[in-house]
Amino acid sequence: MAEHAHLLAQAREYDAQGDVYNAVKLYKRCIKLAPELVEAYVQLAEIYKKRAEWKPALYYAKKALSLDASLADTGWTLGITAVALGKARLANSVWSKFGPGNPRAALISLQLTHSGIFEMIWAKPLDPARAQITSIPHPDSDRHFLDTVVFDRQVIGYNVANRRRYPVHAELGLLQRSAYFTFSCWLETPAQKDVKTLERLCIEANLGFEVWSKAAKVQKRVYRDELQEFYSGDIFQKTEEDLLIAIAAKQEAHVEQVLRAWTIITLKQYYALERH
Repeated sequence: MAEHAHLLAQAREYDAQGDVYNAVKLYKRCIKLAPELVEAYVQLAEIYKKRAEWKPALYYAKKALSLDASLADTGWTLGITAVALGKARLANSVWSKFGPGNPRAALISLQLTHSGIFEMIWAKPLDPARAQITSIPHPDSDRHFLDTVVFDRQVIGYNVANRRRYPVHAELGLLQRSAYFTFSCWLETPAQKDVKTLERLCIEANLGFEVWSKAAKVQKRVYRDELQEFYSGDIFQKTEEDLLIAIAAKQEAHVEQVLRAWTIITLKQYYALERH
């Protein structure tokens, strides 16, 4: 077996185990030994894309495509990377060559990774690589309501809500921060209609709203290569226990105004209002 073939096999093993450092080191050694080895460029582009290291991802994707222009997945890696770097003309040329990919859904689910967990959030796709967050993510995620983010094309699972399956994509990085801040508080024993009332008041005031007590979080993925289904909290029995909710607003005064109106309408109370 040629030395580069042996190193390539080792690099694949490290990559499969999540050992990025050694995988990258061996893929680069393969390239030095065999500069025409397309797979090494492909895998390096993929690794750097997932790490949101856009410049090396762009470099290795271009190198791979210069050796084999038919690599659709690597073409998509190039397009996503171009979007992240603000190279709109390059991204558009990729989409025109390799197609728009999966039919654009009105709503998708994104997987955020933070604090040792995976968090499922909702987003509205803007184009093949950008989406606007419509959920209120956990503060540890460093994401906010209406942030614009880059997402990967690959479907890694399905989020099931209201008996519908929505594709889950990995979120790859922040493109544009919104003007919204994240606030949370507890509602005292609200009935379902009370929660719906607060949601309506928030929508009328152009604020984001989410029930954090039902947020879909997964501790870990059990099977690396299998598509999974994640279920939102609305499939479970509803109770009237205290509920943790989140509101996205540009100013705290807007949150307090909505909550005061809610207490007057429902005769219920809230407590522990916090800005994150």
